[in-house]
Amino acid sequence: GGDCYFDDSWRVVKIVRARPVKPWEAAGKAAAAAGAAAAGALEETRPGDAGWEHAKFAFRSSLFSLVTLVDHLFGVHMQTGNISAMAAREQLGADHPVRRFLVPFMYQTISVNDNARNNLVNPRSMGPRCFALDDVGTSLAWAAAPSLLRSGVELSGKLPPLEYLGILLDREKYCEHIARELGTSTPYFDQCRAYWRIVKKFVASYLGHYYPTAEAMLADGELVAFVMQSLYDNAAVSGGNSGLATGFDASAVAKSPALFQQLCVGLIARFIDVVTAGHEQVGTVPAYTQDASFCSMSWPKGESCGTKQTAINQGVLMAFTSTPMPMLMVTPGGDGDWTGLFLKGADGRVPQPLLDAFATFQSELRVFSAECDAFNEKAEGASFPHCFGLWCWNPKYLETSVSV
Repeated sequence: GGDCYFDDSWRVVKIVRARPVKPWEAAGKAAAAAGAAAAGALEETRPGDAGWEHAKFAFRSSLFSLVTLVDHLFGVHMQTGNISAMAAREQLGADHPVRRFLVPFMYQTISVNDNARNNLVNPRSMGPRCFALDDVGTSLAWAAAPSLLRSGVELSGKLPPLEYLGILLDREKYCEHIARELGTSTPYFDQCRAYWRIVKKFVASYLGHYYPTAEAMLADGELVAFVMQSLYDNAAVSGGNSGLATGFDASAVAKSPALFQQLCVGLIARFIDVVTAGHEQVGTVPAYTQDASFCSMSWPKGESCGTKQTAINQGVLMAFTSTPMPMLMVTPGGDGDWTGLFLKGADGRVPQPLLDAFATFQSELRVFSAECDAFNEKAEGASFPHCFGLWCWNPKYLETSVSV
């Protein structure tokens, strides 16, 4: 893999990779130098250098494997999707309004994660046969996955646990943090914020119908148990990469209705954000693997193309995970409208405020989708680096859950 460096105008200037060094290559050097060489020599390649095309191929192929195994399989499916589905099943009754609300966003999560365990995680299954790792290497990769998830990790340990949690569960605050760090905001984070506001508003509107006050929300024991289990389980599987692993005080949440309301809305909205747009970003990758000379999960040493077997394996894997699923953007009252899942009132109908919240949600998604389309149309003639389209936030391409 290695490190890819960019200049101030976002152009790639070099790729630095660690090259394994044979013991005899370090012979004759001082002990310290020999130790450093044995650990791996840094190999720097720049545009125009011999091996530049291979360095790019190796970098993007390694990055593809990293994102697929860590961000997609572990981060989205096994962590976010699995933990929330478990917490909802174990803590919320079948007719709890929040569990009803989450049904579309947990659609097929349990089934697809079970299939992923059998076909993508277990030794000698489809996944390990694609990656350039043996059984031990694959096990080590899974063990390292929690520490490789990067979202928000730069803040871990620098802020009090609850403040850190507040940023992780509020995508807009996190985007603002990134903008401060970069000194600028990119179109990616601009669209991220816009989508987040729409989702968060929908969640807050729905919850506000059942919990008109923060005190009412905190008084719901099932909801409290769902939120606490979700937070603690996420902290547990994040290990040392999470500021919640140590110092998280649940009693502070229980004493503050306003804080609990903030965390509850943020947790549910962030879950929806990850399983829709987040899953789209890290999971919609078949286009990159259609040509094994552009991107391959494994390749013979020194070559810049995967084998025929690898091309077939990764093609089958992409087909296996490309089944169409329910879409996020639908027409209220038409096909795909999931308001029938909402609890009915005493009159046998879904309360009008909930129907209005859903209609507003869909209307705002359509407006935002048109804005995304307009951005992509302008990108074709824009100057670098804003001459690339963005599709991972466009609601018309998003599915409701991690499904497949």
